[in-house]
Amino acid sequence: MVALIVIAAVLAVGMIVYFVEPFLYAFLYSKLIEIFVKNPPYMSVEEVFPESRLLRDNWRVIREEVDRILENVEAIPRFHEVDPLQKLISARDDKAWRTFFLKGFGAWLPANCEQVPRTTELLKQLPLISTAMFSIIDGGKHIPPHVGFFKSVLRYHLGIVVPQDAPVYIVVDGTEYHWEEGKDVLFDDTYRHEVWNKSSSRRVVLFCDLLRDNTLPPFLRGPNRLMFRLLRSSRKLQSAARRAEVARNLPGAE
Repeated sequence: MVALIVIAAVLAVGMIVYFVEPFLYAFLYSKLIEIFVKNPPYMSVEEVFPESRLLRDNWRVIREEVDRILENVEAIPRFHEVDPLQKLISARDDKAWRTFFLKGFGAWLPANCEQVPRTTELLKQLPLISTAMFSIIDGGKHIPPHVGFFKSVLRYHLGIVVPQDAPVYIVVDGTEYHWEEGKDVLFDDTYRHEVWNKSSSRRVVLFCDLLRDNTLPPFLRGPNRLMFRLLRSSRKLQSAARRAEVARNLPGAE
């Protein structure tokens, strides 16, 4: 009975909010989902996302394509140039946080995918991945504490380029995780988190949002997918996708 009331409330609010902005709808839904979903900041990759082995086993293949796009790194937009709402965390200093998007809320970006075809082929075998990009941060970059707004996903990182000369890590709810090349981690980004690259060199991770499935109660799985359909229709998201395209072919692209 409680579940039916929650679903009815979500749908009723959604009919009103949808015409204002789907992101607000998703935010309200996330607050409701927190009532039913409890998990620690870090979660087991092997238990929640065993399919990730495909990415780990092929991380060197992914690295080859990353090395090529980095040859023209200045063509890759900074995160706040794609999504202006990220300016407070992306543009706090003169060090760049660049994002090479391949997929956003279920929608592929063909112009970018064409430049990393082998990585794209791997990702297309993993349908639970709703968003995928290369997160590229310069040496010396600090991404200040912040929280995600969308409880319906879990955040996955696979280390691709990780400097060795100084600590490079993320802190989620007070606990550090130090990236390693070819190693992955899964966490809930609705916990407070921040990033440090204390190296002088660039760090790159494959950054994916994983649609919650088995980690949700069955009665929330349908509404969870509805959120994605609404977000995908957002004008803000569609504009961000256009800004995320790296239109010029990068050296070595197939």
